[in-house]
Amino acid sequence: MTHTADILDMVDELIDSEGEVTIGNLIFSRSEIVKRCDPTAYRIMCQEIVDSMISDLEYDLERLDPEVDSDEIDDIKERIEDLENFSV
Repeated sequence: MTHTADILDMVDELIDSEGEVTIGNLIFSRSEIVKRCDPTAYRIMCQEIVDSMISDLEYDLERLDPEVDSDEIDDIKERIEDLENFSV
């Protein structure tokens, strides 16, 4: 199960990967800047990550054999459903 906090952490890590921003004596994380200055852009970034995760899971699902991999299929379907219910 992927929790909202896990997705938000992934997005923050992605945005923050280029390091912090220093303005005068102040230091800010890039993710915090985006969250505060453009929350809509932040939500879009989160949704793009979720959509990518769903696409990857659907790809995996297509390659499984229902007769052999039924437990894994059920798990992937559950994960997709959880991701489809994601919201910031």
